[in-house]
Amino acid sequence: MKKITSAGFTIPEVIVAGTLMIVLCVGTLSVFSYVVKINRGNNLRMQALSVLQKEVEDFRSFKFVPLGSDARLNGGSYPNYKTGATAVTSADGRRYSIAVTIDNAPFDGSLENDEATCTFKQITITAVPSVAENEAWLQNLNTAVTIQRVRSN
Repeated sequence: MKKITSAGFTIPEVIVAGTLMIVLCVGTLSVFSYVVKINRGNNLRMQALSVLQKEVEDFRSFKFVPLGSDARLNGGSYPNYKTGATAVTSADGRRYSIAVTIDNAPFDGSLENDEATCTFKQITITAVPSVAENEAWLQNLNTAVTIQRVRSN
C-alpha cells in the first residue's frame, strides 16, 4: 500500500508564521514612522538655516562705524524682530519668526555711552517655525546662529 503524505502546513504552523509576520511588520512600521518624524525635523532645521543665512547677510550689510552706525545694530534683545506679517518665508512656504539678541562689548552699564564706545558686537539670530497644533513638537526646534561684528574705521 502507498503511504499518503501531506505536502502543506498545519494550522499551528500557519498561526505561528502569521504571528511572526505581524510582529515584524508592526516593528518595521513603527521604525518607519519614527524615521519620517525625525526626517521632518531635520528638513525644518535645514529650511531654518537657509532663512538664517539670509538674515546673517542682512546683519553683515548694516553699517557699523564710529559715527553713523545703523540703528538696527543697537544692543539689546528683540524677541519680535520679524513676526506676524513680517515673518520670513522659507523656500517651501513655511513662515519663521525671527528673534535677535545683540550684545555689545565693552558694556559700561549706560546705554548712552554703550553704542558710542562699543567696538565689538555679538549677534544671535534665532528662527522659530510656525507649525500646526498637531506638530507642536516642531515648535521647539529653534535654530540659532551667532555672528560677531567688529567696528570698522
